[in-house]
Amino acid sequence: MKRILTLSLFPILGLLLFAAALLWSERELRLRFLGLPVKGKIIGIVLQRPNHAAILTALDSHLELGLANGDRVVVESRDLKGVSAVYNLASGGDGSFLSLADLSLDNTSSKSRLSLELRRVIDDSISGNAEIIGWTLQRESRRSSDPLRVVRIEKIESAHGYFEIESVPLVMGLKNGKVNFEGIPTNTPQAGEIRIRADFDYSNPAAVMAKKGNSMVDYEYTINGQKHTPDKKDYFLAAEPYSTVFIPIFGFEANRISVARLSHIGRHGGPTLALRLFGDCTVYYDPKNPTEAVLMADPGSVAGDPLRWFSRYCEGLLSQWGTGALIALAGCVFFVTGMILISLEIRPSKAVATLH
Repeated sequence: MKRILTLSLFPILGLLLFAAALLWSERELRLRFLGLPVKGKIIGIVLQRPNHAAILTALDSHLELGLANGDRVVVESRDLKGVSAVYNLASGGDGSFLSLADLSLDNTSSKSRLSLELRRVIDDSISGNAEIIGWTLQRESRRSSDPLRVVRIEKIESAHGYFEIESVPLVMGLKNGKVNFEGIPTNTPQAGEIRIRADFDYSNPAAVMAKKGNSMVDYEYTINGQKHTPDKKDYFLAAEPYSTVFIPIFGFEANRISVARLSHIGRHGGPTLALRLFGDCTVYYDPKNPTEAVLMADPGSVAGDPLRWFSRYCEGLLSQWGTGALIALAGCVFFVTGMILISLEIRPSKAVATLH
């Protein structure tokens, strides 16, 4: 009997771990299954550093693509979406304005004024970091006989937000789709701008290969006009060390209240893949207290790139439920192991006689 009592510690510990897992994820589980769903948007992201934080609220970029035949394409984007574009011929003259449909990868119409390859370069360059832009130019270099291949990319990125904050409140205001600190019980931070310009040139592949594949030829990073040396020579969301935690901010409206809230999902070293910055999302909130809300990870559509979808799905699943699931798994191991040992103690297996 004493042996059974001792072995019962295993299933008891397993049940305690199950309870700990439920307590760990209680808020997310409660809001997910009992809260009301509403459409929201990822309106910004917090960069939590060891001693201070920064909040990104808007991201503009000016993109100039140089083609092998001398033509240029100039694209303006806001919050990772193209808003205007001009095609300039090498012969000069007034530029030809392009429509947003000309920039869309979803546009399969033969009437599109830009090739699919050029639209893909524009899309990768708007949302990509320096590494992705380098890969894009390397991909273009394989089309060496095409006079419309891209050989040079200049991207000027302007990050708007608050870049020196001691602490970030969990709940913030939402005004015109942006984070608002009016009425928030915290020291009102000062808005600022970070401007990053980088030039990439692949017109001479041999020269790029001599630099171990690095096509970046110029780089400048300024904070409110003052030159700064970041941890990495890259754009704002990719220039941070691994110690920086990226936490999305989501905004939504419920019960005639506009809310901006810090998510519980974060990632070290860069934005989480499961939540696209400035993209749509689903929020579950408490109807009695709309500021009590949770954001659910969404991997998006599987069409087009199943491997990337699978990566987003796994990251979203692990970042949202990973800790609770590991605690529950440990509880399952202790509980099952304990019950097996107790059953063997109560009804031991018959020993097989050994022939001598």
